Amino acid sequence: MNSIKSENNYWIDYWANKQMSINDDPQKQVERTVNKVPIDQQKWIFTLNELERTLILSSGDTLLDLCAGNGMIAMPFALKCRAVTAVDISEDLLKKIDADLYPNVTVIVGDARRVSLPANTFSKGVMYAALQYFSEREAIGIFSTIYNSMKSGGLCLIGDIPDIDHLFDFYSKPDWVAAYFDSVKNGTPAVGTWFKKEILVKLAIYTGFSNAEIINQHPHLINSHCRFDLLLTK
Repeated sequence: MNSIKSENNYWIDYWANKQMSINDDPQKQVERTVNKVPIDQQKWIFTLNELERTLILSSGDTLLDLCAGNGMIAMPFALKCRAVTAVDISEDLLKKIDADLYPNVTVIVGDARRVSLPANTFSKGVMYAALQYFSEREAIGIFSTIYNSMKSGGLCLIGDIPDIDHLFDFYSKPDWVAAYFDSVKNGTPAVGTWFKKEILVKLAIYTGFSNAEIINQHPHLINSHCRFDLLLTK
């Protein structure tokens, strides 16, 4: 596994201090882009539908959105759940969540590695396109935090995880490969940690989850060629 050194604050500092223009596209704010172009609304709606289908959301659910960013998952899912708790290190991103339109969203500014969450509270959880910003060691703590916060039988989707077995499907050109190794050498990773599927499944069981299912992404999702999802059941 290619892991960023534990407790390296590179990504924490990056997101906590990220500068955003008032005119930035919401997808650009969280860097959900293809070749630096923000994905369009149709693709994002498709992504949300895939997440909702996997999590089997219902009106009675209490949802944890860990590393929620600007609320692009928390806000639409707040219309489908009883309550949503959105956690992120970036206060500026969390301020994009409209408290008047979404009064059932609770915002917590906090570091996913050490945030304190109420025990046995959430029936559903999601952490999307964010695990990459943490090392393998940090992932153990994050999985434990999620486990402790979930109700018995609860589901949590850890989504859009970079797949180490498809690293060079992403870095598919010689100059991109060189840029990848340069970023590793310089400690300035372009993506973050690339994980092994089997290790995360074993990690989930180690931290107490009763089941961990690898989900291959729908081919219409923008990162399906190099990422995967993991559905955890408490």
